[in-house]
Amino acid sequence: MNAITANHVIKTFGEKTALNGVSFEIPKGQLCGLLGPNGAGKTTLFRLMMGILKATEGTILIEEKEAFKDRVEVKSMIGFLPDEPVFYSYLSGREILELSAAMHGLDPKATLEQLHPLIQRMRLSNDINNFAEDYSRGMKKKLGLLLALLHQPRLLILDEPTNGLDVESTHLFYDLMKEESAKGTTILFSTHLIDQVSRLCTHGIIINEGEIVIQDALDELRNTFNTASSLEDIFLQLTARIPEA
Repeated sequence: MNAITANHVIKTFGEKTALNGVSFEIPKGQLCGLLGPNGAGKTTLFRLMMGILKATEGTILIEEKEAFKDRVEVKSMIGFLPDEPVFYSYLSGREILELSAAMHGLDPKATLEQLHPLIQRMRLSNDINNFAEDYSRGMKKKLGLLLALLHQPRLLILDEPTNGLDVESTHLFYDLMKEESAKGTTILFSTHLIDQVSRLCTHGIIINEGEIVIQDALDELRNTFNTASSLEDIFLQLTARIPEA
């Protein structure tokens, strides 16, 4: 069974086409990077997967559930990290985690105890009782990642997860993704940083101007183009960004 199946997805906003006939499959357990320049359609695609937006045409299935029609059930299966996490005013990081645990039908106290080692690893222990709206961008990103992992989802969807993170926190993110992948969690994350896909992923999807340019295993991508080609060379070639001589 696929974790994600997109069938000829089109999304328009007025006269603007954000996604144009997007189709791909991500099998369960895969760690896949969605690579594309800014404005390529990555965030729109993620909002469709979460049932936040409805496709103009086509369907997105999360396992066998339709993302928009079955969005309540789909959201319970997914851990989602938006590019810019936004939290309730006047709630501390701890209170937000407890609220999210309760909304997932979990015991808030027990969930916080389970998360405690991860809170320490993320170096949020000293700030977890402070108002989350006062957190730095990087701290908000780490709290958002805790929320995504809190209910032990089968699928992680992460939108530009390392934006705002320092070098140490970025490497912690790499470690966490490897650990989650080893558990069998399906992971799809978007980035415009090619090194992250090369470092973490077995498979990649390249999107440009709202269309899927290619999807394949990274080794197959390199073999298709040139065994000496880097992923960066392939990306630049496929998005027509190689400068002319």
